[in-house]
Amino acid sequence: MKILQVYRSEPNNDVKTLVGILNRDRDADEFNLNVENPDYDMLVSKIFAADKTVCWW
Repeated sequence: MKILQVYRSEPNNDVKTLVGILNRDRDADEFNLNVENPDYDMLVSKIFAADKTVCWW
């Protein structure tokens, strides 16, 4: 199962711990929205390629 983690802001230690638990035994990918110009086309491609997507604010 492939999981995508999407970050709206820089993850804190609690989020990093939860992401580590969710990513265990899965093919994991990440996407950061907290950059100046996020590549939304790449985000859409990653969402469709993943079985699950988790968004972190």
